[in-house]
Amino acid sequence: MSTLVIAAILVGSVGGIFLFLITIHNIHKRKTMNSILKHFSQLGTENNLSFSSQEVLNHSILGLDGINRKILVVTRENDEYSSFIIDLNKVKNCTVKKIYGTIKSGDLKNNKLEQYLEKMVLHFELHGNLPVEIDFYKNSINHIFETKELENKARHWESILSKMQLPLKNRA
Repeated sequence: MSTLVIAAILVGSVGGIFLFLITIHNIHKRKTMNSILKHFSQLGTENNLSFSSQEVLNHSILGLDGINRKILVVTRENDEYSSFIIDLNKVKNCTVKKIYGTIKSGDLKNNKLEQYLEKMVLHFELHGNLPVEIDFYKNSINHIFETKELENKARHWESILSKMQLPLKNRA
């Protein structure tokens, strides 16, 4: 009987420690997200942007100001923020691009193509400027099981932004 009590105490202790660590992780994740959201909101206000759509990704947020035809992107890496604004009036096209790693001959017989995906981006070709990309998936940050959901999000943005470009193309 005493071995069952000891086993129950051990299982309870391990479970308690596990829940404690999960709680700490969630608190840290929430603080990080609140910090990037605050920074995003501040930059939006400074640039007189009013967002009609937003997307919160792992380490970045993008927001669309449909009236001013601009996208604000804020990224957080190692407690440092970087941001840029895409003027949709200067966008030639917007596509989802998938970048794959090296695939050795015969590897696709045993593995799925998804396993070689290194990153998935929303790629913007701009008039007179270098292309710009927004990362939706990075294999170093995201899990392979997130690829479908993140691809759907990227395709949704591609669709929205392509529809916004139509009136500009018709004017030319």
